[in-house]
Amino acid sequence: MKKRQPLMLAPREHVHRGLPDNLMKFSFRLLQTTRKFGLEPAADAKRYLQQLLSRLQAISSLQVNEFRASKAKALRAHRHRWLATTEAQGFPSLSSEWDDHEAWQFQLSANEHGRVHGILVDEVFYVVWLDPEHRLYQ
Repeated sequence: MKKRQPLMLAPREHVHRGLPDNLMKFSFRLLQTTRKFGLEPAADAKRYLQQLLSRLQAISSLQVNEFRASKAKALRAHRHRWLATTEAQGFPSLSSEWDDHEAWQFQLSANEHGRVHGILVDEVFYVVWLDPEHRLYQ
């Protein structure tokens, strides 16, 4: 019987090429769409999506510590205080493995286009809810 060789992983391309590896990244793996959170409530879904992509692009140039510390009024990134929202239980349909991670939100533009809610783990923001009408606080 031939012995298997251990899998040799190549160095990450970002590291190998000297590209930034500590910038914000986005995952839509946890995205949940409901009547309250998703594109259905958006008055103008096309415009919301344009704003969403523009905001994701801008945030993708930030390091996680810059995102966390940002005081920019146009971004309004901050952790959730669930008891001050309409969803006091947080993200109820996520498995318990996500319970210990920080829930965050950011807005797409100053006083328009609502918010994006998710979980921040290391430099990855897992988008859970799109909130074009800012319903989490109504």
